[in-house]
Amino acid sequence: MNIRWVDEWCKRCNICVEICPKDSLVLTHDAIIEATDCIRCGLCERYCPDLAIEVLPKRDADGKLPLAVAAQETPGHNGHAHVPDAALGPAVAGTDPSRGLTNSDSGPTTDRDNEA
Repeated sequence: MNIRWVDEWCKRCNICVEICPKDSLVLTHDAIIEATDCIRCGLCERYCPDLAIEVLPKRDADGKLPLAVAAQETPGHNGHAHVPDAALGPAVAGTDPSRGLTNSDSGPTTDRDNEA
């Protein structure tokens, strides 16, 4: 098995099924299943708007994870080992509320709806 699917997070939008280049995923009986071996391209995980699908790390012949991956697999504060990058916070770094704004763009005192 190469993917992990979280039923509670999935809204069955079918994006993962449609974007898979190898047609490895199928929506059947109200569940996403891996019909054939995936190539671990990660497109399903990247494009899932609900963070409901995860491509699992490749394991060796004995079923063990590589050491670098195994060290990251310790459960987090919510009991889940994997936290998708998108869940770690906003894409824009920093805390400056005026970042990216110039004097002419906008600001807390600018009323663009009622310009004089």
